[in-house]
Amino acid sequence: MKQQVPTLVCSSRPPSRQQAVHALFHNREFKLLWFGQLLSQIGDQCLLIAAITLISSLSQSPMAMLIPAVSLAIPQIAFGLVGGVMADRWNRKLVMIGSDVLRGLIVLSVLFVRSPGQLWILCLAAAGLALVGVFFYPARNAVIPNIVPLGMLLAANSLIQGSYVIALIVGPAIAGAAVELWAPSAILFDSATFFVSALVIAFMHVPRTMPVERDAASENSVWQDMKAGLDFIRHSRALRRVLIITAIATLGIGAIVLLAIPHLKEQLGAGGLEYGIAMSTLGIGSVLGGLMVSRLSRRVSTSTTVGGMLVLAGAAIVIFAFAPTYAVVLISLAAIGLCVVMARGALDTISQALAPDAVRGRVQAAVNLLVVTATAVAECASALLGSLIGVQAVFVAAGIVTALTGVAAVFALRTAARLVSTRLVIGEAT
Repeated sequence: MKQQVPTLVCSSRPPSRQQAVHALFHNREFKLLWFGQLLSQIGDQCLLIAAITLISSLSQSPMAMLIPAVSLAIPQIAFGLVGGVMADRWNRKLVMIGSDVLRGLIVLSVLFVRSPGQLWILCLAAAGLALVGVFFYPARNAVIPNIVPLGMLLAANSLIQGSYVIALIVGPAIAGAAVELWAPSAILFDSATFFVSALVIAFMHVPRTMPVERDAASENSVWQDMKAGLDFIRHSRALRRVLIITAIATLGIGAIVLLAIPHLKEQLGAGGLEYGIAMSTLGIGSVLGGLMVSRLSRRVSTSTTVGGMLVLAGAAIVIFAFAPTYAVVLISLAAIGLCVVMARGALDTISQALAPDAVRGRVQAAVNLLVVTATAVAECASALLGSLIGVQAVFVAAGIVTALTGVAAVFALRTAARLVSTRLVIGEAT
């Protein structure tokens, strides 16, 4: 029996920005997913602020800040590919609902941290959230092409990226007020957002598009399924190039995250307020990038979009390093946010379109694993190099790496972009 597949929309020209955003927010399933993600990501920012406040009040040791960060990274690196296997084996909607419910319960454990000797509870909670997240995010990313016409996949991914940035802008403000009034309220709020997100996803209709043959392969071991996913990536030259570009671009961009605060303080004497405004400006640029990507895609190819945005992001990082005034800092950060969201949205779109539904979860898990690993490597390397060669030199190196990756992307992703366009045409015909 032939499985029903979602209708794919394709035309000679991609929809305009207004058309794409209007259509996506009139797409019931995407609207529910986007709203649930926005709410839970705002909650995550509240938990982050509450956790930092809690740790700083209980311990003066820098290691106390490092341990939760390591607790978040290790489960994602160790089990990231397993989450992708389960996203392809299980009902993805139920995976997302179950993950949100579990995370909502795990967050509540932070309420029991009341002394330095209980900080291990926070570490276990961070590890638990990261572990459950490796199941949620591959399922979410694999679901997007099931609920969104492929012709609007680029705009959808950019809006999903944008929801995280909006959370970065709104979340700290809510968290600051919550922590000031009653610190546990931020933790309770984050827990509640997970439960609301689970409820919202429960109302989604997600078409089951995996082929019947996939069910026959359910007797495979997790390792066999993981190996099959890796074999698919290994034999897809276009997909391998997408993953390599994603990883290297993350290395360049991730290097500036850890050093932004000390750089602004040293160069411009900026304090907490100035840093907060700077991060909000980064977020505003990211939102604009999510809104502009559809218009750009009507004029240039996807490979050129990725390459051009990475080159511009690299230049903006270098400008940020030598910004003589705070106004230039804000302009460069807005440019970085805009370019990064557009490039990441395009890369996610290519990786989703190149992977058949039966292995899409494992491919998205590989993407997430690369991003997490590259970010961790970039932050460790930038911290080390910053003390050896200086923060400005690290920023310049990060900008050069990002720009060179963009130049390589223009040529390396041409085949992948053509394959994606071909699949759009095939989708229209079927």
